Amino acid sequence: MKILMVTGLLAVSLIFLIIALDLLMGTSLSEVFQKATNPFRVMEPGEYIVVILFTLSVVIRSYFSVLKKKNASASVEEDSDH
Repeated sequence: MKILMVTGLLAVSLIFLIIALDLLMGTSLSEVFQKATNPFRVMEPGEYIVVILFTLSVVIRSYFSVLKKKNASASVEEDSDH
């Protein structure tokens, strides 16, 4: 879960940095958002599938990692009760 949070925070921070630099260079706000989303407009359907599968892979791995840790801590608590 921490990895997802750090990755998301880095992505958002970098996007805001790009937007701020474009605004400082005098680019209009509509052009800034157009440039920020441009890589997704030129992607082909196969590339969208790869991005979606990669994202799902990261999310699913994190979810199972959290479940594994939860189950391990629950089994430790049950063992200490006996």
